[in-house]
Amino acid sequence: MESWKIKSSLKMDVYTNLKEAILSGELEDNMSITQRLAQELYGVSGTPFREAIQILESEGLVYSLPNKGVYVSPLTFNDVEEIFQIRKIFETSVAEMVAKDFDEGKYDELSYLIRLMNTDTEEQTKKEFTNLDHQFHKKLIEYTSNSRLMAMNEQIYDMMRRIGNVLLKDAKRRETVIKEHREILTGLETGNVREPILNHLNSVREKIKKYYD
Repeated sequence: MESWKIKSSLKMDVYTNLKEAILSGELEDNMSITQRLAQELYGVSGTPFREAIQILESEGLVYSLPNKGVYVSPLTFNDVEEIFQIRKIFETSVAEMVAKDFDEGKYDELSYLIRLMNTDTEEQTKKEFTNLDHQFHKKLIEYTSNSRLMAMNEQIYDMMRRIGNVLLKDAKRRETVIKEHREILTGLETGNVREPILNHLNSVREKIKKYYD
């Protein structure tokens, strides 16, 4: 393999691994990310590390301080507010669109995802629970067959994973999420889905706000 291809592959490997560590909460807010850490975790340093950091910085996941190093960008409440402003606008509309053409097949798919969500933290990790939560909301958007809405959802998914890591520090929150998803499912059946969607989003926002007060 040509040397530039090897370097490019290493860069993307480091980028992917570091990004996943940030999104999963393994690397916490304001934690220092050094070449030594990358060497210990992934066995690489030098150019691939620096190039991976440049990509992460362009995505806002890390920041650099001159003569000090690179750190994980903190998740701010302003970030949370912006995400939930977006979600309220398009997820309420999405849910109302889906409710107009809701059928047994869609009910079964969403109900199955809810049943997979486990309140036991020893049996299901935060990452697994958050992924199921995302899959539930992603299904609603897929039912619209609107490619632009689907793309928008993917754009904010990384941020939602980080929010989920903060939110699920309280294991009891899982019970609330499952309950609220069931209420959304009922709303889709009855056609009165706007209220349960807004209640769910407001509930998440208010819960995470407590970590910033």
